[in-house]
Amino acid sequence: MPLVEKLICAFSRPRDQVVVLPWPGSSSSTTAAIEAANDLGRRTNFESDVELGLAAIADLVVTSTPPQQTGAELADQVVLAAARLLRVGGIFVALTHNDSAGGELIDRTGQLVTSAQHADLLYLQHIVAVHAPIHSGRFQVDLNDHDAEELRRARHRAAVRGIPSPHLRIHSDVLVFAQPHDHAARPLAAAQAVIETGVTR
Repeated sequence: MPLVEKLICAFSRPRDQVVVLPWPGSSSSTTAAIEAANDLGRRTNFESDVELGLAAIADLVVTSTPPQQTGAELADQVVLAAARLLRVGGIFVALTHNDSAGGELIDRTGQLVTSAQHADLLYLQHIVAVHAPIHSGRFQVDLNDHDAEELRRARHRAAVRGIPSPHLRIHSDVLVFAQPHDHAARPLAAAQAVIETGVTR
């Protein structure tokens, strides 16, 4: 959770209203993110605790999106919900990462940027958050015996099948957007759909 703590510190101030927006269909817990924000002195809401009728209440909205669950329709719904919750000048942060399936790279950052543009959010920056330390100009990745063996087997299977060798994931992508508009007058139906399809309610 150090990355989430750094993002909360970077994009909000003490007493700011922070909303943790779970990604529908994801099994990832938002509890740690909420606790981190509270520990940093922010006023925190879990997204399902927020009455969507009270739009434009958040200074910062944070979500984490699994690459395999970032289709266009779902991304549009989540980003629109974030846009509705943000006050003018508020910040939306989406954490994601690359993945692979069948030897093909899955990169959903472009989809998130497109969804944010549809929601009239302003694209500020793409931060590459590296998780592995660097020593002598090289990434230092420490694996336990089990993980090292799993990686060896995965690379062997890839070589046998003639597909690209799997790599260790050592970074996350952090996409940052700003709310330049007052969306309070816009319909709530699309944002409400996120609540209805979310993992928890």
